Amino acid sequence: MSPISLAAGEYTVDVDAVGARIASILHAPTGTEYLLTTAWGEEDWGGTYQFTGSNEEWHRRYAGGWHTLVPHAGDARTLDRVAHPFHGEAAWRRWRLTEADDALCEFAIVLRTAPLTVRRRVTATGTGVLVRQTVWNHSPREAAFTWVEHPAFGPALIGPGTTVAIGGDRVDARFPEGDELHSDFQVVRAKGRGTASISNADKGTAAVLTWDPEVFPFLFVWQEHRATTGFPWWGTADTIALEPACRPYESDGGPLGPLVLVGGASLAAEFELTCTTEERA
Repeated sequence: MSPISLAAGEYTVDVDAVGARIASILHAPTGTEYLLTTAWGEEDWGGTYQFTGSNEEWHRRYAGGWHTLVPHAGDARTLDRVAHPFHGEAAWRRWRLTEADDALCEFAIVLRTAPLTVRRRVTATGTGVLVRQTVWNHSPREAAFTWVEHPAFGPALIGPGTTVAIGGDRVDARFPEGDELHSDFQVVRAKGRGTASISNADKGTAAVLTWDPEVFPFLFVWQEHRATTGFPWWGTADTIALEPACRPYESDGGPLGPLVLVGGASLAAEFELTCTTEERA
């Protein structure tokens, strides 16, 4: 199944059924792509050699873009005899398309590693994209889970002139110059601030991501600027991800996550990305 293509205003948005991943956010007049796309992202993985561990297999296949990580995020773990793959089942599975028109689409999936049904609605807004996702506990008992959004941005936003802020406060993110290499991962507390911005004055690009900080009180900031010269990036990845998260990255070995739904209950959240592109001569 080819990605669903949405359009509004000057922006187009592509959504892949695998993981309900937002594969592209493109400013059509300038050809500016806001999300990371890896060189191998469009490869067909069917019938090819697979690593035995999901951590390695995730990185082998990673196409970039914007994933949702439910019901787990981070390294693979086994809990109550259920094996949760790296970054959670939802990001690996092919979702069902339940609705689509020119500007929006909705996908749904029934998870097997947790008693959760997830619906993800993606709308092209004319200035970027709006995501509304609902997680429903379809069992009669409590279900705990983790939820992290994982948008990885591409080179259009990256360079020596890039600045990152959360709630107006600068984030200590360093962007290399020339042939310099750099990678980093940090966890920032939202502290009631559900807005993160990234802008590159040199390229005339900017993006603002908003979310509910009560549900997602942390922001993961992952940077990879050609520093990993071997597997999996081979020195080709140039990205920064700004990831609203419901918990710190590493779990303490306890429940699957801090979010808990009683039987039949649901939790909905919205994430909006607003993009700015200056058209230059």
